[in-house]
Amino acid sequence: MLKAVSRAVSTTIITASVLVCLYAASPFAGAYLLNRAIKAGDADAMNQLVDFDAVKDSLRRSILARLDDKALLRPANPGWLAKAKYTLTDVVTPLMVDSMLDERVSPEGFTTYMGPNSPKAQAARATGHDPDTMPGASVLTRIKHAYFLDLTHFEIELADRWDAGKVFRTQLELRDFAWRLVRVDMMAMGEGA
Repeated sequence: MLKAVSRAVSTTIITASVLVCLYAASPFAGAYLLNRAIKAGDADAMNQLVDFDAVKDSLRRSILARLDDKALLRPANPGWLAKAKYTLTDVVTPLMVDSMLDERVSPEGFTTYMGPNSPKAQAARATGHDPDTMPGASVLTRIKHAYFLDLTHFEIELADRWDAGKVFRTQLELRDFAWRLVRVDMMAMGEGA
């Protein structure tokens, strides 16, 4: 009897441990599936794995917030020419951000700008470099942190593949037993901003 109870407790502990490990690894599996879909240009899979409207909204808010932070560094009393430039920039920038997000935050945009034949990858190949062996090629080296916010939300903060100063915080949400990308925030704009 004692042996049977011990075996049952042992089996329960092992089963629970395996389930916890599988659950802990599941957001990484979801991110891996999204990465494969992007590389393959699989729009159906991307539509299942990404809430594109929510991602676009969060990116827009965070990019405009970073640009507002940058605007705070402007001189207090600029000349009339600089003031006109700043006014024009403040009017045009949100329109440019919207246009860029409309182009890039979609299955086609993900494939074009994050896939193996992105403009940056093609530029690297044109200079004789293999984009898959360049320093930022491995996503694991670019992750700054990754953790559960709660049981259904997982966050990954990582540097951009081509500009290490550009940092994104992504959030995956567990919906219907699958992890979906629901939020992307730009935390730092990098060198090109």
